[in-house]
This record gives sequence, C-alpha cells and structure tokens, in this order.
Amino acid sequence: MYKGHPTGGIDFYNLLYNSPEFCVELGQVTLAAGKLEAELILLLARSSIPEKAAGKTLGKLISIASKYGVLDKNETIVFNEVCGQRNYLTHNIYALFIELIEETRLERSDLLDSDVHTYIERARQLKENLLGLAEIVECK
Repeated sequence: MYKGHPTGGIDFYNLLYNSPEFCVELGQVTLAAGKLEAELILLLARSSIPEKAAGKTLGKLISIASKYGVLDKNETIVFNEVCGQRNYLTHNIYALFIELIEETRLERSDLLDSDVHTYIERARQLKENLLGLAEIVECK
C-alpha cells in the first residue's frame, strides 16, 4: 500500500485517518489512558487524599498525586511525559498537519507515505507505556 512516496500535510493526515492499524492503536491509547486515570483515582482514594479525584483529567490526577506525595519526583516526571505524549497524539494530530501548531513531539516535515508505520509504532509504544504505568499504580 505504501510506496515510500513523499507526502505531508493534510495528505499524510488522511493516510493516518484511513489506516485501520493506526486507528486501532490510537483507540487503544485512549482506552489505556482511561485505565491509567481510573487506577490513579483508586490510588488516591486508597491514600486518603482529601482532594476530589473523580472526573479529573490525567494531568490533574498526576498533579494531585504528586502534590500529596503519592508519586515521587521521578515518577511525576515520567507520568507527566507520558501524559504529554498522550495529549499531543490524541488532541493535536490534525492541528499539526494543517500547521496550526509547531512540530514538536511528532514530525510533519519530510514524511513519506510509509511513515504511517512510524506513527503506528509510536501509538503502540505509547499504549504500552500507559498500560505499564497503570500496572505500577495498581500495585502501589
């Protein structure tokens, strides 16, 4: 399907949108992030944190856990990085390819149509990172 042809912008976005494999991975990223959020809420409840956690975003949950010492400094750095990656991938792909935002976490320059595989792998790795963090939180 992909032949290594140069592409970019909205054309590359459309390749991602029409890639069943990318969309499956992106969906699993969303599910894994939801699992991590739920595990953080449970951890905060087990830790008797006075602040309301239910309904908070992943970033806010990480902030609360850090504020009350449930996550140490190194854990907070890792959790924030993965949260930033999740936010960028789920909220900014279209904006990236229409040049509404800067090219930071993901490339939009000098892409080939076959770079869809790179995006698939990045989504897969993010999913694994989210699930790994959820497992760590579950064991705390």
